[in-house]
Amino acid sequence: MRYEVVITCALDGRYNRAPIGVYFKDREIRFHLYEGSHTYHILGIEDYFVVNITSPYLIAQSVYDDEGDYSTVKYKGISLPYLSDAYKIYVVKVVKRRFVDIRDEYGDSKLMAIQGEILLERGINNPPVIPYSRADGLIVEMAVLYSRLNIVDGEKREEMVRRMEEYFKIIKKVGDGRYIQLGEKLLKGID
Repeated sequence: MRYEVVITCALDGRYNRAPIGVYFKDREIRFHLYEGSHTYHILGIEDYFVVNITSPYLIAQSVYDDEGDYSTVKYKGISLPYLSDAYKIYVVKVVKRRFVDIRDEYGDSKLMAIQGEILLERGINNPPVIPYSRADGLIVEMAVLYSRLNIVDGEKREEMVRRMEEYFKIIKKVGDGRYIQLGEKLLKGID
């Protein structure tokens, strides 16, 4: 199963966060990054990063920008950023990178497949035990669509924007002010 997390990393003292779908197997993590993102660039150079287990809201918010409340964890003299609101973090070392040219529904792309080894696992905050809100899933889906808008055009792009607008209508009914504000921000960010 693929799990949605936020990966944090740094290059030249600048922090980066990105929501990513990752596969966990024992002490191993695998995921793919598309060329063009800051995370792709940084993890093409840096060998360490942090996997943050967070709320769905924070996953969606991380699509929009790198701003956030960060803390750092030290591992063997290396200081790595993580999200202060994370429930749990994993410090990971890249053990293998594979670069692939792909063609999919979004067109031709370069992909970096990363295999990492979990070096450190730490609980940060206890996750709240609250009922599920449909706004959680919908804001994440809006963010996923938003993140892909720059690699599609034409009818595919129009369809994705329509879906985002449809999800936002539901978020306005079932979500709180933070979710509505983030949904508006994502829709306004469409050029």
